[in-house]
Amino acid sequence: MSKYLIFMLALLLSPLSVAAEAMPSSAPLYAAAFDGVDGRPVKLEQFRGKVTVVNFWATWCPPCRKEIPDLVAAHAKFQDRGVEFIGIAVEDGTDLVKEFARAHGIDFPLATGKEKGIELMQALGNNVAGLPYTLVLDSRGNIVATRRGPISPERLEQALQTALGAAGAADTN
Repeated sequence: MSKYLIFMLALLLSPLSVAAEAMPSSAPLYAAAFDGVDGRPVKLEQFRGKVTVVNFWATWCPPCRKEIPDLVAAHAKFQDRGVEFIGIAVEDGTDLVKEFARAHGIDFPLATGKEKGIELMQALGNNVAGLPYTLVLDSRGNIVATRRGPISPERLEQALQTALGAAGAADTN
């Protein structure tokens, strides 16, 4: 390979390493607990060691409502590969969230907590607390992708492939 091609390749890949360094720590996520829509507490520590998609959303948020079918489809596609999903509804109460989940076929765990949700989003890099907000974590707890606003199915799949690849690389070390 010529020096020029090596230089160009390094130049193209350098933003990826900067982006990885700029990712927030997942420590606040694993320390958090919320009220589950089933009435039981949801400790996010239970997702440690697993490739996980965390989606902050609300029933009143149009972009959140729009992306829910894509998240449900991604969950169906990746659950057999051990990928966990958790939806954190940034609102008080569970009745409306349960009703919404039933109507939209959400079959992954859901939790609620308005103030806690806002604080956690901010701790995880979403300073303005805009919804929806999605994070993808690899099995080592590294945040491999974040997205404020709806995440496209393609972008989510790419992030999950990255997270699953990182998990595979960790298994071979």
